[in-house]
Amino acid sequence: MTEQGKTTRALMGLSAVVIAVCAVVVAVKVVGIHPQRPVLDQEAVERQVSATARSGTSAKVDMSREGVFCPTAIEARKGIKFECDVYLAPGEPTTVKAEVVDDQGKLRMSKS
Repeated sequence: MTEQGKTTRALMGLSAVVIAVCAVVVAVKVVGIHPQRPVLDQEAVERQVSATARSGTSAKVDMSREGVFCPTAIEARKGIKFECDVYLAPGEPTTVKAEVVDDQGKLRMSKS
């Protein structure tokens, strides 16, 4: 019986160590997770870029996103700058520069 008691105590001690290690790993993972930051609506950004690129040209100003290529997952954070390429016609690329002007996702755009 004494040998069996020692084995039982050793297994209980080992299981306590395993549980403690698991608890530490979970705590580190939870603390290390960054809150997801809001991102701009990709479709809305591309429609606005399209309208900006086509304004002042003979190209039809519409809400089409066709030919508009912007970065994905743009943070809705003041000061973020990005560029989008717009192809109004084959061989006629236009670059639209944009900046997020507030944390609500309002944009300032200009053609280059």
